[in-house]
Amino acid sequence: MTTAKDTTTIGDYHFLALNEALLQNPYPFYKQLREQGPVCQEPDYGVYLVGTLDAIREVNRQPEVFSSILVANAPYVELPCPLDETAAYRASCPFGDKILSNDPPDHTRHRKLINRFFTTARVRQLEPRVRQIVNDVIDTFIDDGEVEFVTGFAHMVPRLVVGELIGLPEDDQAHFKAFFEDRLRVMAKAAEQPLSGFQQRMQNTDGLTEDAFLRNYFVQAIEARRRQPADDLMSELANARFEDGELVPLESVVSMISLLYAAGGDANTPELMTNAMLVLLDRPELEQAARDNPALVKDIIEEVLRYDTPVPGVFRIALEDSSVAGVPIPKGGIVMVVYASANHDEQYFEDPETFEVGREFRHPHLGFGLGVHFCPGAPLARLEGQVAVQEILRRMTSIRRLDTGPVPYVPSVIQRIPIRLRLGFEPAS
Repeated sequence: MTTAKDTTTIGDYHFLALNEALLQNPYPFYKQLREQGPVCQEPDYGVYLVGTLDAIREVNRQPEVFSSILVANAPYVELPCPLDETAAYRASCPFGDKILSNDPPDHTRHRKLINRFFTTARVRQLEPRVRQIVNDVIDTFIDDGEVEFVTGFAHMVPRLVVGELIGLPEDDQAHFKAFFEDRLRVMAKAAEQPLSGFQQRMQNTDGLTEDAFLRNYFVQAIEARRRQPADDLMSELANARFEDGELVPLESVVSMISLLYAAGGDANTPELMTNAMLVLLDRPELEQAARDNPALVKDIIEEVLRYDTPVPGVFRIALEDSSVAGVPIPKGGIVMVVYASANHDEQYFEDPETFEVGREFRHPHLGFGLGVHFCPGAPLARLEGQVAVQEILRRMTSIRRLDTGPVPYVPSVIQRIPIRLRLGFEPAS
């Protein structure tokens, strides 16, 4: 006799409709996707979901076929130009993104400029300052015995770190803080109606957008750095040259600095910190082990990246007729590479639904993506996550959730982070 479970398909989940059950726990859906896939076209938007590690590698090996121009917004917004005019469209946008939603070879040319700032060796030198910033933030609430962790810590620390790295004056950091706090409030309000709220955020053009806000500021700051360089990343990029000796255009520098600041404080790192805290709250014995042995936190962070991936997936669009894992993808077809599903792929991760500290990886996890768009800030995000957890455990005891009921998540399939996480604690003596 066939049971209801036997006839379930990915279409029954309505994944891209951002229903509350999936925001809480998408992993049964990911398992269904892998079993039904490895590539499945979902019925609501016609997106081709790619859920196994092998199939995702196939997509990422072909950036010339699967464009990143819709990396964040598809399928909720339309392509900004006819598909065959994407190159011309990018050329017409001097302040357009040069990294995240750009394709090789232009992406490669700009990516090389920032890779050198985020080598493991260079990032390691930042540890004392990162640790100080983490403790400075903890100082702002330690005497209260509670904190709204997402906005009061997880978003604040990485934005202060990357702001200092870039070279933002302290007064300007405070100005930016107010801007991004307002943005977080908009995201929280969107959770009341996940899909409609998410679509509105993607399509909203009222007032000064985040890109315009950052661009107007950084144009002036970078012009000043060209006249009088300082000892910061902004000065280095402002006066950098491509491999052929050409001075990097002002517009390109503005684009890269804006992305580093926005993504450095909003993508991966806050999610990593918050998801790590949730893991420890659910596993008191692991929390105690990390208190007893702070070096263990490095392995905990690595498993959090796999187990509850901060960026669950990104979108691509096919520039020509193609196929993935034998499934035809037509020109113009939207593809989503679901990293969070691949990180639970049974072919590569034994017992993937178990959180296993010190796991031996047969294949590196995709917690920071894969291929030409692998997150350049991965070493810094890892360092911030490790230091944050170590210092929280050093300075707080009896950490607990103050709210009852399910944790509310940001309505998104490309970002996995709670909207809020109110924590109570006792300051360590």
